[in-house]
Amino acid sequence: MRRLFQSFERSGLKYLLISGQASVLYGAATFSEDIDIWVRPDPRNISRLLRSLAACGARVHKLTPPLDQRHVRAGHGFHFIIPASSGPVYLDVMAVPPRVGPFDAALRRALWMDSGWGRLPVVGIEDLVALKLTRRLSDYEVISNLVRVRLSAPEQPSRALIRWGARHSFRAEDRVELLGRLGMRKSVEPCRREIAAAVARFQARDARYWRSRIAELRRLRSAGLLLPAGTPVSKLS
Repeated sequence: MRRLFQSFERSGLKYLLISGQASVLYGAATFSEDIDIWVRPDPRNISRLLRSLAACGARVHKLTPPLDQRHVRAGHGFHFIIPASSGPVYLDVMAVPPRVGPFDAALRRALWMDSGWGRLPVVGIEDLVALKLTRRLSDYEVISNLVRVRLSAPEQPSRALIRWGARHSFRAEDRVELLGRLGMRKSVEPCRREIAAAVARFQARDARYWRSRIAELRRLRSAGLLLPAGTPVSKLS
């Protein structure tokens, strides 16, 4: 993976590490198989992405539409396999992910963090939490861990940050404690009910977001317009 990130650096790719690997670097998760990145969606940066991947011998993975501006701006995911000595690396790329604002604003909020693959730009915790409000139930445990990390920063958290933490902690005991810091008394069972209802809303919202994109992928597949799995990225740039 170091080779992949070095290729990104050489090309000048504007990107942020997101999802599982970002959660691992923050100490909120212990393991993630894939690499997920968010790239600036302009055409020049997409060209940098393709050059970087081609230099690493990457190939297209399944269910990937063409990387033109229509599909980039529509919020699709793009999937690649990069060969490595220890086994293939799976890379998922988004340019316009859901629930967060523009890339450049997120880049200003990002942190540069040391990793086993070099110093990497990692999406900020608040943005990472928004990205992980998905249909996957396991993401809500990670989100709760991210909230703890964010509120354990050396500086005294503001009331606004504590309110954010209370809204985004999906452990009832943690939510009770955070609400108490705001002078609000609530017991565990009502918090559990609130959390269950909130998770159901977030899951439904994420399902609605992906419904139209999955339908478009099906249309593209039926029309033979998806990029063939196994295609070398060098053939795309």
